[in-house]
Amino acid sequence: MKKIVLLLLFFVGALVACSDRKAAAIGENLYFERGCASCHARDDSYSVAPSWKGLYGSEVRLNDGSSVTADEAYLLESILVPTAKIVEGYAPGSMPPNGLTQAEAKQLVEYIKTLR
Repeated sequence: MKKIVLLLLFFVGALVACSDRKAAAIGENLYFERGCASCHARDDSYSVAPSWKGLYGSEVRLNDGSSVTADEAYLLESILVPTAKIVEGYAPGSMPPNGLTQAEAKQLVEYIKTLR
């Protein structure tokens, strides 16, 4: 019985990892198709908006002087409601409305997680 449970846990973990990789690949396509690449770099190069490289899990300083961890909740909110929390050094309204769905935003977040 213990072996069956362990085997099931292994397969569930493999399915989740596969699902996350697929979502990240779709997110990468969205990065280009929806114009994110126009402003957000995915490396250390200069861009007009915060870089996505190393963003996931990092501390982000906001215009109001507070800081937030760039976790899934923060990234989803920032994508779906760009004016909710403004990154230090950027003006409110810098990020235009993007029309992304919740599912597309989640795929972008999965992609952002891969940019270490």
